[in-house]
Amino acid sequence: MTCKNSFRLLLAVGVVGMTAQATVLYTFSGGADGGNPQGPLAADASGNLYGSAQTGGLGYGVIFKLAPPAAQGEAWTESVLYSFTNGADGAAPAGGLVLDGKGNLYGVTDGGASVVFRLSPSTGTSGSWTFSVLYTFAQSVLPNPLLLDARGNLYGTTQYGGDSQFLYGQAYELSPPAAAGDAWTFTSLHSFQGPPTDGAYPASSLSMDTAGNLFGTASQGGKGTCFDAGTVIGCGTVFEISPSGSGWAETSIYNFTVHENNAPYWGLAMGRGHTMYGTATYAAFKITSTNGVEWEKATIYQFTEGISGTIPTGTLITDAKGRLYGTSYSSGLSGYSTAFQLSPPTATGTAWTETTLANFAEGFNAGQPNGGVVFGKAGELYGVTAGGGAGAFGAVFAVAP
Repeated sequence: MTCKNSFRLLLAVGVVGMTAQATVLYTFSGGADGGNPQGPLAADASGNLYGSAQTGGLGYGVIFKLAPPAAQGEAWTESVLYSFTNGADGAAPAGGLVLDGKGNLYGVTDGGASVVFRLSPSTGTSGSWTFSVLYTFAQSVLPNPLLLDARGNLYGTTQYGGDSQFLYGQAYELSPPAAAGDAWTFTSLHSFQGPPTDGAYPASSLSMDTAGNLFGTASQGGKGTCFDAGTVIGCGTVFEISPSGSGWAETSIYNFTVHENNAPYWGLAMGRGHTMYGTATYAAFKITSTNGVEWEKATIYQFTEGISGTIPTGTLITDAKGRLYGTSYSSGLSGYSTAFQLSPPTATGTAWTETTLANFAEGFNAGQPNGGVVFGKAGELYGVTAGGGAGAFGAVFAVAP
């Protein structure tokens, strides 16, 4: 299938005057090609993009590939690598995909059966792909996107499940077998206990530092006194899960407070040293440590109504210069959304600078960016909107550097 550019991105000039060209690469029909894609995308060295869509195909979502054109200005080509059946393979793939060095794709489903799956390319010339279920959860737990380490281990979180009384979610590891064809090994790393001692309901992927420690956010729980219907649910946490003897130990390294009014929902971008970046409802924040034990959190940018958008969506990504990139939904220049860049201070005591790279404005039919962005091989940004386009089934977009 080829792209039909049935709606457009309007260019917005950034706070510091930067401009960028934004284009729609593909719009989904909601039929055999899929619909309502979930970010982030995965990109390979050849410039191909891979993603998941929660609807379409046989009605239960698809895994798709978007191949760049042979000549500039021609259409990108979309192909469906797998259509879910709502059987043992699950349904409605959730979040984005991760790609290993052999071209295997890994992901999760949150409809029907909750599973962790792998999609492997053929070693021949047929172009076919092989779908495998690596693990099936005993119940519907709403798994979040995965993290893949250099040894091929997968790490993830679930919004529900675990061994606590109220099933506040868990973090887990899936390790590949020693011999091909054997089962993967599932290890529960931590079951969240909820407020006031621990986080609850993690809703994003994990990140890993060079020492093998895992970091993430929990959307509720912790010591904060946020309420829901009169019950204290906590205001969310940033947590660390570290190897400890023969097991793992979890620590809440930051507890959000009711005064911040910002619950963390997305994951963390790893910076230099003991530094991480994240978003919490209306703000981008930095969390740092001088010794890897005690941590401090600081807001680096507050999103407001207007050209910069209102609520950041998706885990931030960072480049070699320490700049951060992401997307926001709601508001924007015309009440829609943006792709943005946050640049670190150029001198001590100065502020971070926000630059609006593109604005999702007229013609998007309320299409909001979903799941953040990834870098292409030339420094461009790629992402998806869950809605918008002809039939409101979403699109893949690019923002040029």
